[in-house]
Amino acid sequence: MRRRTLLKAGLVLPFVPYAVAFNRSALAWTGTPHGAAGAPRAIDATWPATDQWARLRKQVGDRLLKLQSPFAADAPAAVRDEAIAQLGNPFYLGDQPALSQTSGWFGAWTSQPSAYAVAAESTADVVAAVNFARDQRLRLVVKGGGHSYQGTSNAAGSLLVWTRRLKTIQLHNDFVGQGCSGKQAPQHAVSMGTGCLWIDAYDAVTTQAGRYVQGGGCTTVGVAGLIQSGGFGSFSKAFGTAASNLLEAEVVTADGKVLIANACTNPDLFWGLKGGGGGSLGVITRVTLRTFDLPDVFGGVSGRIEAPDGVAFQALIAQAVRFYAEALCNPHWGEQMSFDDGNTLGISMLFQGLSKEEAEANWAPFKDWLAQHPEYVVVKPITALAMPARHFWDAAFFREHAPKFIADDNREGAPRAHMV
Repeated sequence: MRRRTLLKAGLVLPFVPYAVAFNRSALAWTGTPHGAAGAPRAIDATWPATDQWARLRKQVGDRLLKLQSPFAADAPAAVRDEAIAQLGNPFYLGDQPALSQTSGWFGAWTSQPSAYAVAAESTADVVAAVNFARDQRLRLVVKGGGHSYQGTSNAAGSLLVWTRRLKTIQLHNDFVGQGCSGKQAPQHAVSMGTGCLWIDAYDAVTTQAGRYVQGGGCTTVGVAGLIQSGGFGSFSKAFGTAASNLLEAEVVTADGKVLIANACTNPDLFWGLKGGGGGSLGVITRVTLRTFDLPDVFGGVSGRIEAPDGVAFQALIAQAVRFYAEALCNPHWGEQMSFDDGNTLGISMLFQGLSKEEAEANWAPFKDWLAQHPEYVVVKPITALAMPARHFWDAAFFREHAPKFIADDNREGAPRAHMV
């Protein structure tokens, strides 16, 4: 993520009522809903029947899409050329229902698109897709952001519920969950459709409203997938995980019902959604997360240290881990130190709520230790950089002050807030 590089370079158990017909991730139909018998059946030229597809199309209109990979042998040359030109653009990849952020996993599998997708623009579209898949005994998969490195948001012969177009955002100053009146104090929150990416959330909550919502470090990750997978982020030691900050979700369950899940209404389903895995218990269409007062400063510390041999590298690792435990394992610090090939320690840390001078003072003991051990080569000096937190995801600010440290979505009509 090149925007973050500025800071670094400058320096379940199933819930039977809800999951009776769902299987993890791929949402295969495993029971015998509505009397249908047998295993899920792949979509082919004869199944479902033409009249059944016509019934679904009548419900969702032109939002029913027949999918083909742009890299298929018979794909139009112009489509293939565009895909090749945009391979480095994660926003483009997420906007293609036939693509995801990976093409396979160490030869274990090859990514294949679903046969059809419902490009949902409303909760009713999701309900129609779920009911159709259940009635026709089809495998159902769900895709929002597109960061499915294990391939669980696509499956050959399946029907895809594509939530990318569910992108409404609403800020709240006094949110109280459904059924929670008198049980919960009103609080600041943000509600988002599950087609939103974290850059959409950060732009609305931080850049525009001056507050903070805990999400993912990568701006192109989808909000719903991260929440359902736990959602540990750069500043989670201060603000918790994305899952822990979920206040409410709207969910379409396997029986086609639309449920609200929070601490007061369907609390068991709510508990399961907070880290149980994407799509395990239903298709989420909207999430509401608490927001926080925004710290004054976000910043980063970067550096690279090389040891002369393996023995010295072990000593460097021990010192780095000791220093982390003493100075960095607290709510101010996040991200990572890496132990890399070539006996090298890489430092890529982020901080919040500290000034640049305080961050530098935090690292002074480690730099003093290095100064006392001249056998180590400082390939890249340990450097801190800080900036107003409100500009951390501010695309306009970066374009004006540090354009080389971001990558824009260069497609015509792309949202101006979109950057990596």
